[in-house]
Amino acid sequence: MKSVSKIGAATNEGINVTVLPRDDIILTFKEVSRKGFTTVSKYETGPKPPAPHKIRQYYKIKTTAEHSPPIEIRIYLPSVPKASRLKLWRWYQATKRWEDITKRFSRKYHLLVGETPDRLESMFGVT
Repeated sequence: MKSVSKIGAATNEGINVTVLPRDDIILTFKEVSRKGFTTVSKYETGPKPPAPHKIRQYYKIKTTAEHSPPIEIRIYLPSVPKASRLKLWRWYQATKRWEDITKRFSRKYHLLVGETPDRLESMFGVT
């Protein structure tokens, strides 16, 4: 897998900490007990998606901050086909499977929202 781009942001201590590591990604951590740095890398390829889905964009999200789940992930998608029913998936390397973590999708605001019940350091995909 070749990273297309990698951008990050400082992640401060606190409750409901919001971080904008890229222009199109907003993360909200329930609690951060030790500050760190959060990065988001975009990839063109990644693990095979669950049938019959096709992943439009892969993201690898990592942080060095000590944090407690859940983490809300909001992805801004400027161009979305009208008939799309977008979903946000998380890849679990240990079980080699994807899990749908979608909370909602706002076509009006072009915003896909998901929540991961686990710590970060994973691959995510938008279908």
